[in-house]
Order: sequence, then structure tokens, then C-alpha cells
Amino acid sequence: MNKQHILSAVVALLSTVIVFEGWLFTNELLNRQHSTLMNTVHSISVKEPTESDISEEPAKVTLSTEQISDILEVMEAGYRKYYHDPYDEQLTMEEAIKAAKSGLSYFCDKGILPLELLENSFTQTNAFLYDLQSIKLEAVPVPVVVEKISEPAYSFWSVQLSNRDISVELTLNALTGQIWIADINSYNPNINFDDIKALDIVKEYEAYLGLTGGSELRSDDSFAIKSYDDHQIGIAIYKKTGRSDHYEALHLSLTSTP
Repeated sequence: MNKQHILSAVVALLSTVIVFEGWLFTNELLNRQHSTLMNTVHSISVKEPTESDISEEPAKVTLSTEQISDILEVMEAGYRKYYHDPYDEQLTMEEAIKAAKSGLSYFCDKGILPLELLENSFTQTNAFLYDLQSIKLEAVPVPVVVEKISEPAYSFWSVQLSNRDISVELTLNALTGQIWIADINSYNPNINFDDIKALDIVKEYEAYLGLTGGSELRSDDSFAIKSYDDHQIGIAIYKKTGRSDHYEALHLSLTSTP
């Protein structure tokens, strides 16, 4: 019995030694693999961005006066609106809202809109995209199949920002992202258009659109109209101020009939 106990103890001891040495070997192997992996990871080459990568911005899309005039004629002819998702090359909803707010901020920074407008929190933001159809509203039979104009510049984003006292509706060309129509209505007593001159609005709005020169200008305290390139297109500004209920309104737009 004693020999059996001794033999069992020896076997148990050897088993323990073998297990312990196996654990040490496995642990050492894992440590070496971990060290090798870490050295490999830290030696990976990371490409630093170049100055051109950092400063590069998306190219701005521009339209000629003739193109703008053609689009405005379609817009002002009362053609049917076709609501749709963005086509190729057109702004997404997020990009349209960003462009609308950026344009609004530009006008405020240039002094043609009161800075208080930016300080108001808009509780509602709506945006929808529409294309212009080639059939006039009064001539549409029922039912009818119409072909939409496929050029991306013939679509417009309508972006509406509002709260209890202020309503801002901006119409942006879906290709260029420029504001072609802006209507601002306010009952906020802190918003006042009375000190903003219509001629100053024309000056900053034409700079925003990239228009230069101009062949005719008509204006008074409440409106200004200026035409460009032999009356092909124009800018129209209208405002209402000074009412006892604090109602203020401002309209600015591109037009084909200045």
C-alpha cells in the first residue's frame, strides 16, 4: 500500500509539473505573439493628408444668363410641379437645408437681413424637391401622362424655417444650391426691415448670385428692380414695414420679367 501511495504521489507530482510547464510555455508563446503583433501594428505607415486634400472644396456649379432666363420662364409659366427624390448632380435634402441656412447667414452678415433673425430658434424645418413639368396647369386633361424635364437645373428645393413669430421660405436651385426666391414674414417685434435699404439688398444679392453690371434700376423705399444682360433676367426686392402689429415682410427673387 505504501508503494502504491508513493507511486500515486509521484505520478500526481509529475502531472502537476507537466501541466505547470505547459502553462508557462503557452503563456510565453502568447506573450511573444502579442509582442510581435504590437510591433507590427505600430510600424504601419499612415498617409498624412496633403494640403490640397485639406483645402479642396466641391466645385461650385454656375449657370449662364441664358440658362437662368430659360429656367425662369418655365418657373413663371405656371407649369405643373412634379415632386421627386434628388436626381444625379442635385442637392440632397441635408445639403439643401445647409445651403439655405448658409445663404440666410450670408445675408445677415452682409447687413441686408437683421442679425436677430439668426438668433431665433426655428422650431420647424421642412424641405421638399420639385421638378417643373412641360404642360401648363390650365391645359392639363384628366387623366394625363406628362414627361418631366430631366435637366437637374430645372428642379428646386423649397426649404421652410419657422417658429411662432417668423416664417422663412427659401427656394433654391437644386443644381447650384443658390437661393432664387426668399420670402420672410415676421410678427416678432425685434425683427425690423425698416432700416434696410432696398438698394443695399440688390447690391448684396447680385454679389451672392455672381451677377455684374446691369442695364436698368428702378427703386424707392419699399422696392427695387434691376435688370441684367439686356433685360434677360432681373432681381426684384419688395418689403413691408411699419405696421402697428409688428408685421414685417421681405421678398427677394430672380425674375425673367424685371
